[in-house]
Amino acid sequence: MLKLFKKDLAFICLIVAVFAILVPVFYLHQGLLLIDTGREFYIPVQMLQGQVLYKDIYNIYGALSYQINAVLFFLFGQKINVLYISGIISSLIIVVTCYLLSREFLNKKLSCLLSFLIMFALVFRTFLYNSVLTYAFAIVYALLAFLLSVLFLIKYLKTDNKSQAYLSCLFAGISIANKYEFSLYIFLLFGVLLFIKPIGKSGFIKSLGAFGIIPLLSFGSLIIQGLNINDIIQTVKLTQNLVHAPLLKLFFNHFGAFPDLKGLFLLVLTNKIFGIFAFLPILNIILFIHQFKDLYKDKPLFIFILCSIIACAKNLFYLNVNHMGVFLFPVCIIASIILLKRYINKFLPILLCAGMVIFLSDDFAGLKYKNYLLKTDKGNIYTYQKDGIPIKYAADFILNNTNKDDKVVIMPEGSFINYITDRKGDNFYYNLSPLFYIDVLKEENIIPHFEKNMPEYFIILPIDNSEYGSKFFGLDYAQNFYNLIVNNYDLIKEENNIQIFKRKKI
Repeated sequence: MLKLFKKDLAFICLIVAVFAILVPVFYLHQGLLLIDTGREFYIPVQMLQGQVLYKDIYNIYGALSYQINAVLFFLFGQKINVLYISGIISSLIIVVTCYLLSREFLNKKLSCLLSFLIMFALVFRTFLYNSVLTYAFAIVYALLAFLLSVLFLIKYLKTDNKSQAYLSCLFAGISIANKYEFSLYIFLLFGVLLFIKPIGKSGFIKSLGAFGIIPLLSFGSLIIQGLNINDIIQTVKLTQNLVHAPLLKLFFNHFGAFPDLKGLFLLVLTNKIFGIFAFLPILNIILFIHQFKDLYKDKPLFIFILCSIIACAKNLFYLNVNHMGVFLFPVCIIASIILLKRYINKFLPILLCAGMVIFLSDDFAGLKYKNYLLKTDKGNIYTYQKDGIPIKYAADFILNNTNKDDKVVIMPEGSFINYITDRKGDNFYYNLSPLFYIDVLKEENIIPHFEKNMPEYFIILPIDNSEYGSKFFGLDYAQNFYNLIVNNYDLIKEENNIQIFKRKKI
């Protein structure tokens, strides 16, 4: 690894330099604060206050990303910049790792161009789906660990150094402890260690140990904190509800995972020029089959292409690079360039440069919409005006009219407001978008919970949830819950469709 760094030091320095130039331009201009992103700040704070994941805090991802971020908050303070900088560092590691992976199969120039393309496609997007401040740090940390695992696996296949295999297994475990996204890869990894290049009985046991150590530490710490079997059973049931939720299927159909023909056509029309990248997974499969005999002779290359195909399984029919598919784009585009090399080698630099222009232009175009400077006690950040105004309005009310120990529940979601005001919300039912209200957590559980645990305040925000088939909380869905609020609370303030309710005096 050190030899490779020395050999490619000039190109790696170039990649780091371009990255460093762009960071100040996009700094604090990413994420979607009202949706998802706010949870990433709120949950680690609650963990530091003694709340336990899966027991006190509902969580659909692995525990590790929240544990990492809780540690970062503990060490450096509960500021916006802390997690943002963590995202920047993670992104740089991802981009450099992509370069090193590419270099296993491609020349320096193509690898460098690929790294720039991945940087512009993944890192500096201003909407929700980027690797700096996204819908879940779990996917960022999982992607980083997955790429490192694949890199060390390829290194092991090219050498007799078993430590490379152990490192591959270690990072695979870290990936799974963050998010399930790359879980199919685990079967390929251990298949390689058993059949493609057997590591031996002792080596295999060590590999299993390396894989399991971080997940065991992560989950074991929750057991020590008080997570019990009933909490685990409940989490499993809720996860089953989520996996089988009709509204989750509707959501994925809108954005590229398992779309029907009509949905596929609409996606192509909606994403326009970005649709060029949507069919890369299918292209990779076709080229893999066509080149199978030659690829099989080169085991490291063969395994890498398989890694790419397996990683993209959920987005096989449409890789939406404007949505969650962007996190699979790095390994997918590297595989595509490798497979296309024998056909259009001379044109690859042109195609990569064209892709870079497409993404970077869109990155800069997105900046103009992130023009609302939200000033908070936890630091300042730019957001969309349509999000910044209700966040500011609700936060100002909370800070000026509520007590520190008042419980303020924001519907259908708004954990970022709880985070910047240091007011606790409901840690289990903090997201009541239609998916969770109707299909996952379910109304028959939600209403009795709040009848027994009434907060001092409810704030209802006009968040549009059309992607789940219903627009507004209390109007298009959750009417029974809304009636519970109306019957037990006074509407004390209403402006721009933001409703603030205070519990009636008992």
